[in-house]
Amino acid sequence: MTERTAKIRLDGTGSGTIEVNGQPLRGVRSLTLSSEAGQRPEITLELLLHDVSTIAEARVLITEDVAATLVSLGWTPPPEQEVPDAAAHG
Repeated sequence: MTERTAKIRLDGTGSGTIEVNGQPLRGVRSLTLSSEAGQRPEITLELLLHDVSTIAEARVLITEDVAATLVSLGWTPPPEQEVPDAAAHG
């Protein structure tokens, strides 16, 4: 698994922001931070996504911000999917 750089800012109510590789993440439902002595800390993020079902082929459209976020998390888009530079959206 590829390591990423994360920045987390939380207040006392659990509200805040999370960035991965400089890309702000939206729709974060929860996060878990774990650390063991002598090991790098690990962050597990749960994203709030909508469940979509279809019985036919469908074309899925995502915004540039979502595509840039997915790329920063390691997603490789299909060859026909153009993705702008994630740094331009940070």
